[in-house]
Amino acid sequence: MLPEKVKIRTIEYGSEDYKQSIKLRDEVLRRPWGHSISEDNLDHEANDLLIGAFADDKLIGFGTLVWPEGDTAQVRYMTIDESWRKHGIGSKILSALEKAGREAGKSKIILNAREKAIPFYEKHGYKLIGELKVPAFIPIPHAMMEKEL
Repeated sequence: MLPEKVKIRTIEYGSEDYKQSIKLRDEVLRRPWGHSISEDNLDHEANDLLIGAFADDKLIGFGTLVWPEGDTAQVRYMTIDESWRKHGIGSKILSALEKAGREAGKSKIILNAREKAIPFYEKHGYKLIGELKVPAFIPIPHAMMEKEL
């Protein structure tokens, strides 16, 4: 259950909140494997939907929705601060991203899930559409998943 003091809201690209997202993504998604978020080209995020979960003014969860052409949107960079996991925050962020996809007329969402996150996405109706593969940018098995909206 989402703690009462946690608020889900959009983040403006380049803002102070956005800078917090860079730090959180670096700490959770890249640094543990010897990488840096600075290696990623994030320029496209100026056009993406950026959603954050905040406890007071501190960013504790994040996800983006990318708008490729066609009827598909893509979830990227889903991450929750370790100390805030298992509180429903990821579910709320994912729900907000899915709602935005539906409102934009998209009929499907795709994502690349880390192996450990596959059960989370399956719980939310996502299905595997590919085999586990280790991408070049991070040594963790990922699999493509999708959900019809």
